[in-house]
Amino acid sequence: MGVRNLHPSSFSLSALNVFYGLNGSGKSSILESIYLLSTGRSFRTTHARKMIQEGQSSCTTFARLHQGQQLGISKNIKGQQILKRNGVQVVNMAEFAYDLPMQLIHPETMDLIESGSKQRRQLLDWLLFYLEPTFYEVWQRYQRALLQRNALLKLDKVDDVEWLVWEQELQQQAIVLHQMRLAIFEQWLFFVEQSLVLLLPQIEIKIDYLAGFDVEQSLALQLQETRLKDKQRGFTQRGAHRADLSFKTDMGLAELILSRGQKKLLVCALKLAQVALLQAKNKTCVVLIDDLASELDVLARERLLTALIGLQAQVIITTVEADSVWLLLNKLDTRAKLFHVEQGEILLQHG
Repeated sequence: MGVRNLHPSSFSLSALNVFYGLNGSGKSSILESIYLLSTGRSFRTTHARKMIQEGQSSCTTFARLHQGQQLGISKNIKGQQILKRNGVQVVNMAEFAYDLPMQLIHPETMDLIESGSKQRRQLLDWLLFYLEPTFYEVWQRYQRALLQRNALLKLDKVDDVEWLVWEQELQQQAIVLHQMRLAIFEQWLFFVEQSLVLLLPQIEIKIDYLAGFDVEQSLALQLQETRLKDKQRGFTQRGAHRADLSFKTDMGLAELILSRGQKKLLVCALKLAQVALLQAKNKTCVVLIDDLASELDVLARERLLTALIGLQAQVIITTVEADSVWLLLNKLDTRAKLFHVEQGEILLQHG
């Protein structure tokens, strides 16, 4: 309620769902509302007021999960939010998000391959958040130490003991983060390879995990040696915050060799493999795909829909034209639901 141009509405979803309508009809806003329940933020804007309907002071999304939990989130134009789980207010977003693992694939998804390391690193950290109970605390301690060291870099004079305290803390947490990431990477890679066989069967892609620092040497010593250069640049250049993934084909880096459609399928393979790993650990997941048909030919769409059905996860898809997705999806699985979105109104058409 109160999200962009959407009318107040309530609907029940099946395992497979398609929302279709013209650009600007409100399709992406539906996914945006659902995404809020997992992350507390929009994937389209960093400003809450931009997603709140004109004339409204807040927006609210509520969901009842199949396990029985009830989740609700309300955001106002000042950027404040209220989180409720089973009717009880929750302060910690991490606690709130844990109930609803969610993967999003949308037109900007290809940035993951071409942009900086943060999005690629988050692929591993997302898995660890849901599968490794100690990860979040370690990640928070590392971030705190990183902020402290970056603050020291801006000072003219710093006591040697203070450097030592925060660089030792960075080293300790970086080693733990690295070990966690490496372990989850190796588990995830098994499912990625299976997804790539389905989605990009004619291309061999090698994926490597990069720690962000030399794991054979003391990170504290590396940080000590790079203090002067770090001070000149104003930030810490080595550590777990620089971890990355690289993607290579036989002909070179994937970001340079693959077409836009192939990059989209690569990202889909990475994210669907995350869902598959969670499923293997008995955790359910929701997959949101905004504008599925974009950049993909008919064969690629069929491969992607077949992979999605094989996941046994809840899938919510948007598309401009129903025929580009629905005819094939309904042929693959007749339990799917079809919704038409027109000027913010959601109408069930099939299912």
